[in-house]
Amino acid sequence: MTTALTERQIEVMNKMQEIAANVRKRVKETEEIRRIPEATMQELKDSGLMYILRPEQYGGLQASVETYSQVIIELSKACASTGWIASLCAIRDIMVAESFNEKAHLEIFSDNPQDVLFAGVYEPRSCTVRKVEGGYLVEEGHWMFCSGSLHATWGYFGMYTKDENDNILEQLLMTVPFDVLEIEDDWHTLGLRGTGSNAVRMKNVFVPEHRVTSFVKILDGDFQSPHLRDIPLYNSALFPCLILSLGLPGLGVVKEMLDNFKQSLPYRTAQHMGVKMIKDAASTHHLLATAELKVETAELYFMNLAKSIDEWAAKGKIMPKDLRLKALADIGYANEMLNDAVQAILRASGSGFVYDASPMQRLLRDFLTLNSHRSLSPVITRENYGRQLAGLQPNQIRY
Repeated sequence: MTTALTERQIEVMNKMQEIAANVRKRVKETEEIRRIPEATMQELKDSGLMYILRPEQYGGLQASVETYSQVIIELSKACASTGWIASLCAIRDIMVAESFNEKAHLEIFSDNPQDVLFAGVYEPRSCTVRKVEGGYLVEEGHWMFCSGSLHATWGYFGMYTKDENDNILEQLLMTVPFDVLEIEDDWHTLGLRGTGSNAVRMKNVFVPEHRVTSFVKILDGDFQSPHLRDIPLYNSALFPCLILSLGLPGLGVVKEMLDNFKQSLPYRTAQHMGVKMIKDAASTHHLLATAELKVETAELYFMNLAKSIDEWAAKGKIMPKDLRLKALADIGYANEMLNDAVQAILRASGSGFVYDASPMQRLLRDFLTLNSHRSLSPVITRENYGRQLAGLQPNQIRY
C-alpha cells in the first residue's frame, strides 16, 4: 500500500534526521536523569512526531501506521528510551480515539491539545472498583510499568469489576487526568532508563460513565467513537497496534547495534583468529551476514503488519480475528529474529561491550529490557497461533 502523505507529514519526515541527531546527543543525559529531557520532548511536540497518530481535529497529524512505524524505528536508533516513549505515547492516541466517545474527547482536548500526552497500562496489578451512580468508583488501583508517567497529562488504565467470589464480570478501560494518580519512583532498571516507566496508584477516584468503556468490545472493533468512523486510521485493529508499538523500538536498537559494529570493523584488530583484522575472519563474515538477514526478516514482518493494519482500516473494517492472532505471532517471531541477531553481533564483537563507555553495552541493556516484555514473547504468541492452526480457541482474549 502506498501511503499518501500530507505536506505536514512530509515536513515531519524531513525533520526526522535533525531531530534524531539531537536526540542522539542526549542519550547519556536521558539515562542519567531517568526521563526524557524536556528539550527532546519539546522537539517531538513542535515537530508533530508526538502526535503522529492523533486525529487532526485534536491537533494531530493523523498519519498512517506505516509512517508511524518508520518514524519510531529511526528515533529508537538514536535513543531507545526516546523511541519507546514516542512509540507508546503515539499509539495511545489511537487507543483513546477508538475507545472513547466525543464527549470524552472534548473533555481531554478542548483546552490545550498540544499539552496532552497519554500514559497508561491496560493490565492492573490490583484494582478494586465499584459501579456507582453515573460511573465507577476506583477504591484502589495499582499499575506497574507506566511508561511516560513523568510527562503524561492523561492516562488510560484497565480495570475489572468482580462478583462476590472474586470472578471477573467486566474488563474495562478508563481514561483519567493524570493528576489523580500517585507516581512511585521505582524505575531503577537495567535498560530503558529514560522511559520513566514508574508504577502508579489510584485511590478513591470517581470516573464518569463517558470515560469508561468495555476493553473486550474495543479489541473486537466495537469502537465508541462514531464521530471518527469515516477516518480510516481509527478503524485500525487495536491490539496488534499496541503490540507493534512495543516491538518497533527493538528493531531500531538492533539496527543501531549492527551499524555500530560495521562502522568499527575497519579499526578492529583480531586476536587468536588467524588474521590481523576482524573484518578478514570467515567467522565475522558468517555472523555479520546472519545478523543482517535476521534484522531484515524482522523489519519485513513489522512493516508488512503495519501495511496490513492500514489496508484493513482503509476498508473501514477491523482486521479479522484470525489475522489479528497471526499478527501477534508475527511480532513475536520478529522479536525472536532480533534476539538472534543480537547474539550474532555479540559473538562477532568480542567482549568489548562489557565496558561502561561502550555504546554497545547501552544498546544491549536497552534491548534486553524491551525484549523481555511478555507481550513480545515468541513462545506465548506462537502458542496461541498454533492453537488456531490446530482448530482450537486461543487461551486469551487479547488479540
